[in-house]
Amino acid sequence: MRKVLVLLVAAALTIASAQDYVFGITFDAGGKFDGSFNEGTWRGMVLAIEELQAERGLEIDLLEFEGTPETSAGGLRTIAGQNVELIVSPGFAQADAVAAVSNEFGDTFFVLIDAVVEAPNVRSVLFEEHEGSFLVGFIAGTLSQTGVVGFVGGMDIPLIRNFNTGYEQGVLHACPECTVISNYVGVTPTAWNDPARAKELATNQHAQGADIIYAAAGASGNGVIDFVNETMCYTTTRTLRSTGLAEQVAQIDPSPAYASACGADAQPLFFIGVDSNQNPLGDIDGNPDTLNHGLTSMLKRVDVAAYDAIMDVVDGTFEPGTRVLGLAENGVGFALDEYNEALLTDSLLAEIAMISDMIVSGQLVVEPYSD
Repeated sequence: MRKVLVLLVAAALTIASAQDYVFGITFDAGGKFDGSFNEGTWRGMVLAIEELQAERGLEIDLLEFEGTPETSAGGLRTIAGQNVELIVSPGFAQADAVAAVSNEFGDTFFVLIDAVVEAPNVRSVLFEEHEGSFLVGFIAGTLSQTGVVGFVGGMDIPLIRNFNTGYEQGVLHACPECTVISNYVGVTPTAWNDPARAKELATNQHAQGADIIYAAAGASGNGVIDFVNETMCYTTTRTLRSTGLAEQVAQIDPSPAYASACGADAQPLFFIGVDSNQNPLGDIDGNPDTLNHGLTSMLKRVDVAAYDAIMDVVDGTFEPGTRVLGLAENGVGFALDEYNEALLTDSLLAEIAMISDMIVSGQLVVEPYSD
């Protein structure tokens, strides 16, 4: 069975036993189970390890470190000292640590996600977040009945503004008259793990009319999801746009909680998840056939980046350098599953497919964030 050795900041490291391979991961701010960026990276590694064990009979250890940006270098050194073949470090805040430790452990491969370190044993993976965010923005702009949508970002940095700017372009492409309200949780790494503040921002955005809110905020995004799941619906005196969403919703059985709390004149609230598929988090009654409050999720395939790195090491094909993954490389996209398929019509999906093709071909240019 797969062994997972969890390293805590102040805990002693258990020496890895003799295995075919030993891999490591150092988590970014927000923690392992943020339901988004960190967890997606970890799940990609776990999937690769499980496949290698089942299909090739390999014995593999996975060493983990949860700390802060200030302690990540120490965590990297501790793991690298266990003769690991590969360490994956999600998060731009770990760039300095990866640069330093990769120089000290030249026989270990490193993968850095969301930043670039140029070294002979480091693979840097970047994503075209604005392209994927354009698609979910197009969905929001097409379906918003109030004509107002929200964006809650985590730490106010260019990376997250790239999500925001792509989202805004997608919303306005579908609905030029729509309004996008954008707020950020904070300006320090604590912004990735402050769901209470994110919930407050979502509450304020909804008070201004937002009926769909996109959260790109790490673990803080759980506050947006909690707000939507707890509030569930709204009634308004303003004239709603006719987007077809009300007709779709009318064909879906509501959850018992929704039926109890929301009247016949109410309309549902929705969130848009990020990085991993967070659609299931909008299922408030454990039944995917009833109304779900996760409209979709912008997929940033950090899981694929982590999975590929492990497979490349095992196959002897790992190459350092910088990789940029966008729509053309299937590095970003949107989630469609049993939880939201009843909300997205075939005609809307066809439009999204056409827009995706236009972006890949260069016919439609999604501008990235620029200072």
